[in-house]
Amino acid sequence: MEEFAQFLDDLLGGVDLVAYSVAVGGLIWGVVVLRGWWSRDEDIAPAVHGCLRLVVIGALGLALSQGIGLAIKAWILAETLGRSPFPFLLYTTRFQAGLTQMLVAAGMAGVSVALWRRPRSRRRWLLALGLALILVVVAAWLTHAASRLDQRAWLMVLTSLHEVGAAIWVGGVIQIGAFWRLKRRRQALDALWPVVLARFSSLGIVAVLLLAGVGTALAWSYIGSWRGLFGTAYGAIVVVKLVLFATALGFAALNRHAVGVWARTRDGGGLTRRVPYFVEAETILLVALLVTASALTSQPPAVDTVAETASWAEFADVFTPRLPRISSPAHAAVVAADEDALGNPGTLSGAPESWSEYNHNMAGLFLVIMAVGALANFGGRIPGARHWPLGFIALGVFLFMRSDPMSWPLGPIPFWSSLFDGTVLQHRLATVLSFALGLFEWRARSPRVEDQSRRPYVFPLLCLAGGVLLLTHSHRDFVLKSEYLIQISHTAMGLLAILMACGRWLELRLAPPIGRVAGFGSIAAMASIGLILMFYQEPLAY
Repeated sequence: MEEFAQFLDDLLGGVDLVAYSVAVGGLIWGVVVLRGWWSRDEDIAPAVHGCLRLVVIGALGLALSQGIGLAIKAWILAETLGRSPFPFLLYTTRFQAGLTQMLVAAGMAGVSVALWRRPRSRRRWLLALGLALILVVVAAWLTHAASRLDQRAWLMVLTSLHEVGAAIWVGGVIQIGAFWRLKRRRQALDALWPVVLARFSSLGIVAVLLLAGVGTALAWSYIGSWRGLFGTAYGAIVVVKLVLFATALGFAALNRHAVGVWARTRDGGGLTRRVPYFVEAETILLVALLVTASALTSQPPAVDTVAETASWAEFADVFTPRLPRISSPAHAAVVAADEDALGNPGTLSGAPESWSEYNHNMAGLFLVIMAVGALANFGGRIPGARHWPLGFIALGVFLFMRSDPMSWPLGPIPFWSSLFDGTVLQHRLATVLSFALGLFEWRARSPRVEDQSRRPYVFPLLCLAGGVLLLTHSHRDFVLKSEYLIQISHTAMGLLAILMACGRWLELRLAPPIGRVAGFGSIAAMASIGLILMFYQEPLAY
């Protein structure tokens, strides 16, 4: 039960950061980009209303996620202590800061609704900005910085600036996507499209500088060494953030280049043919980045786990090619070994490890075969190759039967009871995802699917969900070295799944040659996940 609550808490952390960015970043967009309170242009009123609608959604989402998060934390403490954590929980900094953020976010939603009715009220804009500033300050008390013994105030200021930079960028690209959809319905906004892109391009530079500069300082404070960057779970998550940041920054640079071309030549072709879809890919990457950032809260900083830091050789060994395991121990041997380990914690057996290695290696083989099929289907010259997504359904059957040997259908733990184990729940979700990936993508590639069907877009969205699941998948909150060496492969696969989602999305949205290049990149990411799984080996216990 406790692991299940921890899993929900990790997911809520990502929801919290996204909602915070939509609320705070959206409000800044309304002030700086739309210039809502002093603009007298009647044509921009629908855009201001759309902006404030998103701000309300973000603020309400933040209030709701904080409320649920506090309830889950009380649940975890009650399960751990065996009694109610109240009233003592009420006096903790974490509870007070979370409750304050929940109430302020709800107040910000109410003010934004009032502002929607009178969008030129300077007083209401200032009140909404004041509440956003309180959210920024309170958010610093919900991070690692608030618990540090050294340089706590300085780290809290840096964290607040870092989160503001993220909110401006993420909230801004979400607003751009909403403005694009609104513009397609209201031709009066056509002339404003390049203007808002140009304004946000300048604002985005500020956000990127905040993220890069402040993020570097925070990373050095919490990691402290190159070995900590690659040898700890905290450092590995920071590496994932850096890759997602760099990739999203690449799309932002392409968009800025298109804006520059428009400013010099007034040629807006690139602003309509490519920029909206680059913004969509950028949004996918940034949302994944925020979810990844939320995973940091469940990991101790690398500077605090020096004794549990993996060496370069141990890290490299995780990704070293090796022959996959093609034989599995008997299920009875695995169950006996696990039961013996429960009764005698010091007892070690190779059966569970061999079972796990076989599962991972065979899953990798499934993916590599599917990648070959996808590549054969890429040019459309082998009609039968379009059925390659059915491999996901076969993989789902394999995972359903073997992912958790102690749980139903093979193990003694009943199905519903097993779902309260966080790790088992994540494996069950992975099974459902695999079935859904196969079914939707196979149907989407049917020659009878209409060109305007939304079915093909399910696949990249499910890939994104799978990537998020892998990035939040940890076997423990405070990982030992051996647990980290297991987790690092899941972290790498989560990153590749997000890149796979992004590539497939762009393949669907963009015409050749850019779309085809993105599609090939998606297949390459799937093959890379397969290879990681094929080379997977359980690390030694440390």
